[in-house]
Amino acid sequence: MESITALVACGLAFALSYYIGRSMAGTMRVAAMMGAFCGLAFAVLFFVMTVSVGALLPGLFDGWTLGVHFIVLLLAMPLGSAAVAALEFRHLERVEARRLPF
Repeated sequence: MESITALVACGLAFALSYYIGRSMAGTMRVAAMMGAFCGLAFAVLFFVMTVSVGALLPGLFDGWTLGVHFIVLLLAMPLGSAAVAALEFRHLERVEARRLPF
């Protein structure tokens, strides 16, 4: 159960980072910083939501596995989200450059 919720949180963070890199960022550095913040926010949101649900429904989550997943997400999601946002910004920048007439 913890792995499924961690994958959902990771997928949502990457999807939002893709959107940020595609339409909200002005430079690649800003896209990477916004993506990293998005990944960090989703890692914390994952932890808060799973602990809250675990407190309401005892026995649903294992505390040790939840902590391990949180630590991994706390390290990996900001880096991955920053990379997704920066790479999408770079891709969009190259596509727009190909459309120029000169």
